[in-house]
Amino acid sequence: MNGQLSCSALNCVHNLSGLCSANTIHVLGSGAHTSDQTMCDTYAKGSLKNAVTHFPNMNVVGEVKQLFTKGSVEMSPVIKCEAANCRYNDNRICQADYVQVYGPRAQESEGTQCETFVQR
Repeated sequence: MNGQLSCSALNCVHNLSGLCSANTIHVLGSGAHTSDQTMCDTYAKGSLKNAVTHFPNMNVVGEVKQLFTKGSVEMSPVIKCEAANCRYNDNRICQADYVQVYGPRAQESEGTQCETFVQR
């Protein structure tokens, strides 16, 4: 991904004020033709156990930079994408300038989706 990722999955352990603190996220939906057929497989419900378990995938450098930067977004994870029908998918890596993951009521990955999905 070349740009930013914002996320409305407020219950996710990686959600940091609407930004994704994961270093790498994984979007599923190999046969998707619409955004609601995709999901963020990196989603993990916020808890101490999940924070410890998912710590190796945390973008610690990006989080520290974000604390001291008000004018720009420093959180920019790599997005591995299985949505083969999406125009932004380039060899399973998302190339969109801006990605929006939706899931304000999500309790698991199935409650999320990639709103940036655009069919080829």
